[in-house]
Amino acid sequence: MSLRPLRRALPLLLVAATAAACSSNGRAETPPASSPPSAVAAAGSAPSPSAAQTIPASAFFQMPGDMKREQQKADGATAVPKLCGRELAAGKGVVASAALMNLYQAPEAPEGSVPQGILYQTIRSYEGDSAAAFMDRARDGLAACKSYKTAENTVKVQTKPLPGTADEALHINLVQPQLDLPGNPTGGTQTNTVVVLRFGSVITILNDAEYERSSSDHDFVLIFTDEATKAIRSWRG
Repeated sequence: MSLRPLRRALPLLLVAATAAACSSNGRAETPPASSPPSAVAAAGSAPSPSAAQTIPASAFFQMPGDMKREQQKADGATAVPKLCGRELAAGKGVVASAALMNLYQAPEAPEGSVPQGILYQTIRSYEGDSAAAFMDRARDGLAACKSYKTAENTVKVQTKPLPGTADEALHINLVQPQLDLPGNPTGGTQTNTVVVLRFGSVITILNDAEYERSSSDHDFVLIFTDEATKAIRSWRG
């Protein structure tokens, strides 16, 4: 099967602001690949001594070799889903922020096959207790966010705690009626997963977004979460 063009926007720019905005879903051709960010710092007041001043490339997990298709710097507005009202927006206290996009395939997929999905990883460093405050705000917002509308569908939001992974963690499923590529209902369900993890003053968000109406695979999300946890812990010690 020949690779069909990407139908979702693939971001090009690295986030360097103190607050990353959320975006709506768009579509675009695949841009040229670029290397991971080495580091980026946010402008603002002097951070607390414990806050990471930059986000190094080593803080991002590496997609397993048999799944990796393409990796690019990502714009924070695309990397984090908008949901009902930007519940996962950065908020106050961000010292540094960066994001990557990973286009990936199922393990041992035939050459030229359609990708499995698009995984965005955002990493933010916060000053003081601002990372914990972000999680409190996200939990409260998500508790009130039961569904939201897109141009094509109503998306249900299902949020639950994810224990045993980080200092705090949330598992979010975004569930909507399955559509074919032209936008016609098929009778099935499409589910995409977002995982939010806090490690001390660091937040990472894994957004397993669709590729041509694809759903998240539970086992793949577990791999991504485990590898992201290892990378953050290795970075922060």
